[in-house]
Amino acid sequence: MSLPVELIAGGKKFRAITQDLSPLGMFVRLSPPLSVGTEVQIVISPNGQRLLTSGVVTHALGEVEASTIGRFPGVGIVFREPVRASDELFGDAVKRLLEAHAASIPVADIRIVVADPQTRVLERLSTALDNAGFSVATATNGMEAIGACLSRTPDVVLVERDMPVVDGLHVLQEMGRHAELANVPVMMMSADATDLVRLQAFQLGAMDFIPKPFTVLEVILRARRWARAGQRDVGRILLRGTLAELGLPSLLTMFEQERKSGQLSVTRDHFVAWIDLVDGRIVRARSSEVDADSHSVIMSLLDWHNGYFELSAGNHDRPPKPDLEATVTHLLLEHARLRDEAQRT
Repeated sequence: MSLPVELIAGGKKFRAITQDLSPLGMFVRLSPPLSVGTEVQIVISPNGQRLLTSGVVTHALGEVEASTIGRFPGVGIVFREPVRASDELFGDAVKRLLEAHAASIPVADIRIVVADPQTRVLERLSTALDNAGFSVATATNGMEAIGACLSRTPDVVLVERDMPVVDGLHVLQEMGRHAELANVPVMMMSADATDLVRLQAFQLGAMDFIPKPFTVLEVILRARRWARAGQRDVGRILLRGTLAELGLPSLLTMFEQERKSGQLSVTRDHFVAWIDLVDGRIVRARSSEVDADSHSVIMSLLDWHNGYFELSAGNHDRPPKPDLEATVTHLLLEHARLRDEAQRT
């Protein structure tokens, strides 16, 4: 839990925020951090009452190390054994704060899978999420994350992009191949938060991207929001993947045979297209690349051999009258004929 705190060391005062608090000590966000072994006085003011105790810095995180494990720079402080009345008052206040915080935590009803190769990150997130009412399963590599998801479907997944065995992007792809996992919201985290990295994650199906370092409160709020969203039926993801693995002609043929209804979203580079289907038939197609009728858009999209796709269920804004009357099979045959004629000329 977060709490304003004042540290006094070597005659200097530092105003900061706690990131973790327990009856034995606290972690305080502070940059640059104090040295290990530094004796400090700690001041908190719950309800306006100024309380003071003493402690010692037991570990310090600089900018580089903190970024590596997804934390902010700061120091871990262990409280001294109480020897004065003020120490007792400080300890009692901490206990009341923790009890009030625990009473506000809901019963664990949201299952989350957290995957990160750094055990310290896993421990920190697991503890915070567990305290916030989540049922937490952890994984240190991509295969463990996939296994945890398949053993029991989670409500939300938090996965590091760069992991051993298989990375977070592969986890996204594999989840998209399973009907029971395709709709599970996935939050990806990474110290590399460039536009290209974010775009690739979103194209593969990530619902959120959390740059490192982050606060655990930020993760808790986002995870709870996405878990609630994933429990709704409208817009439920039925399937997602890459066109390099499953081409658009094969996708549309499968949807026609299975009489699928929903909206197929396809992205490539900076373009996006939408195909609305009813009982396996295409009723409308739109594209940011081609401003044309549905038939012309489909002919253009069938030339896309790379990109990402996502089929979602639910009632979309379909036209009262279909824009297309031809079957998928007919459209594919027409596209093949047009490509054959183009090659001959």
